Amino acid sequence: MVAVGEWSTPGKPVRIRLREVLPTLLRRPAGILQGTRWLFTWLGLLSLLFSLPGVFPLASVYPSAALLAGGATLFLWGSWIYGFLRQQVPFGLEVLDAVAITAFALAGPSPAAVTPLIFASAWLRTLYGSPWRSVARGALYTAALVAVTVLWPLMPDHTTMPDLLRQAGVVSIMLLTVVVSGQLREGLQAHDWAIERDKALTQTGAKLLGLTDPERIRGLAWTTANELGSTTPGLRVLKAARDGQVLRIGARTGQFSALPETMPGAVVDCAGPLENAQIANVGPLNDAVGAPLEWECIPLTEEKDDAWLLVGAPKRIPEGTILSVRSLVNQVNLALRNSDAHRQLMAQAKHDALTGLDNRPSFTAKLAAELLGQSDETGGLHVLFLDLDDFKDVNDHLGHRAGDAVLTEVAERLRHCTRPNDVVARLGGDEFAVVLQGSTDETAAAIAHRMVGSLAAPIIVNGRPVRVGASVGVASATPGIDLDELVHQADVAMYAAKANGKGQVKVFTVGLLQTDSSLVSFERQLGRAAGGGELVVHYQPIVSLTDLHCTGAEALVRWLHPERGLLLPEEFVSLAESSGSILGVGAFVLRRACADAATWPDARPGVPMTVHVNISARELESDHFVDSVLWCLADSGLPAARLVLELTETVVLESVAAVERLKTLADHGILIAIDDFGTGYASLSTLRMLPITVVKLDASFVAGALGNPVDRSVVEAIVQMSGKLGISTVAEGVERPDQQELLAEMGTDAAQGHLYCAALPVDQLLEWLGRAERAEIR
Repeated sequence: MVAVGEWSTPGKPVRIRLREVLPTLLRRPAGILQGTRWLFTWLGLLSLLFSLPGVFPLASVYPSAALLAGGATLFLWGSWIYGFLRQQVPFGLEVLDAVAITAFALAGPSPAAVTPLIFASAWLRTLYGSPWRSVARGALYTAALVAVTVLWPLMPDHTTMPDLLRQAGVVSIMLLTVVVSGQLREGLQAHDWAIERDKALTQTGAKLLGLTDPERIRGLAWTTANELGSTTPGLRVLKAARDGQVLRIGARTGQFSALPETMPGAVVDCAGPLENAQIANVGPLNDAVGAPLEWECIPLTEEKDDAWLLVGAPKRIPEGTILSVRSLVNQVNLALRNSDAHRQLMAQAKHDALTGLDNRPSFTAKLAAELLGQSDETGGLHVLFLDLDDFKDVNDHLGHRAGDAVLTEVAERLRHCTRPNDVVARLGGDEFAVVLQGSTDETAAAIAHRMVGSLAAPIIVNGRPVRVGASVGVASATPGIDLDELVHQADVAMYAAKANGKGQVKVFTVGLLQTDSSLVSFERQLGRAAGGGELVVHYQPIVSLTDLHCTGAEALVRWLHPERGLLLPEEFVSLAESSGSILGVGAFVLRRACADAATWPDARPGVPMTVHVNISARELESDHFVDSVLWCLADSGLPAARLVLELTETVVLESVAAVERLKTLADHGILIAIDDFGTGYASLSTLRMLPITVVKLDASFVAGALGNPVDRSVVEAIVQMSGKLGISTVAEGVERPDQQELLAEMGTDAAQGHLYCAALPVDQLLEWLGRAERAEIR
């Protein structure tokens, strides 16, 4: 590791070109120790310069004295400059320094004239070398003063003898100076090394934020361990993992004479928890080094097996070094934990968290691949869309946990109805899809009927039989058809099946698009719903988990259908998206939500409530979307900071234009949220490149966090990493107090769900807010 500033590790000489000597002398280097050496080098040079006038009287009478003083001055100047430039002082040069100081003293009229040089040289030279060198230096300078005393009478015109008492005093103070300057050197060196360690740890922490590969994380850790080793002479670090009765030795840093692949397990005493392990037998470790060291062990809690870092150094391990190694281990442990959570997220990105089936992005990708590889000769590609009948009643009467159990059983039955090579996916809510490869129209219809029959049998939930049916639409891939059209055909066939009654199968025909079927009528009614005053907006409160105050509400659309009554989003939003009427629905919800939110009270004094509005992919693709949002804000008078636009991660990542529009909206102060995070392809390293301020945890992870360690790890990792990226978190689907407590412990910022309140019309929401002001939310 390069030392602080531009100088090399102590003990290694620095090569300086001749033309660089003067600029190097005039420029103070970085680092406290190097800067102090530079100051004391100039102190010695100037002390020597200012001592020369004291030699002039005798030198003017005796040319030999002038020659002696001049030679000593030039040598000391050259020696001190050489030592500073090379950052190394050979012992022979120290001896010649003492001789030159003696010669300079003898050339003067009084031995006291050399005292400033002795102290300047003692301060300067003690900033280099080891404590033993300082002892030798003190002896050399003492010998120089003794030599001056002995040789003084032999020089011409030295009429007075040196004052022995004064000389003894100079020796005492000089020796004290050597001791003090040695302590100063050690303190300054320790400070510079501490800066190096902090710099290395800071840089490592920043790099670890962007790493998810465990091997790259460990490689970076050992690179940093090598850098830490350069700040502690003689430091050795090695990794030891328990392998039966022995310790298997892994990576290491520092010099070892003969390091075996294994060591006796008794080296580390780990009778209790991993964190309480201690070095019990240093013999094999010292044998591997070839010298006795002090050793400590640091647990590696994120490794599969019991593992430790064994850290050793001569005499003692500096406290700053062991703290830095522990800090590095903590950084790596956190990075490995986040890496594991990231791998789990990536694995779950292709599968539905509840049922284990393929999710919508995975279904789309596999269907696209099948269409790309299809030819007129192969054919036989069919898509089945399945929607459960009466599933809403299960959630309403038995709760969402019962609904989840039903969906899990439905998924299992669909697996049994299909073949191993078929793709079975849950698209969301109670919608499923199947891709049949190499099947005839008769086979596809037979499988569809088999699924309907299988799902007609009751499902046992908590000892109670639950009945749900299924409506299935079947579409066949014709030559030249694209993915969107094939999916649309299956969707149309499925809605036609639902319109014909429950438990039906409908195969797509062109007539479904050309006749005035009930599905087409339903589409037309939906297209007129926004303009006909049939859409209403309900609001579900979002509650802060720090003080249980309502900080905002999510706008959820409802359709007051003239024949079917109040319809929830899952009953018409998919059709709205496929038919294009989602643009009118979305515009109505955004306009209504902004107008309603402008009338809401503050969540707390000076803290206004926000309104969350869901945005679809079709809306975000519109060139007029940004202008539409800004117009709604201007027309309602709602400040931009109170509007939160919610989008799924798939919508954000599939369109470059969408990202640019989001950045434009964020520049105007509008907040952007990712909804149902964890169910798609996005990762937190991707989100930090987007203007995201809120991440909403998918309800499936929240529901499983208490009983499923994987779901709990995923939630915890998302909350921790979001906090580091400055992104707030909102948990969806909170239904029980123990879920609230767990989320609060993890550091989740806010939550929403039936535990607090269901979605309400705006007037009932205001009443609820009034009650919440008078009593703590339960």
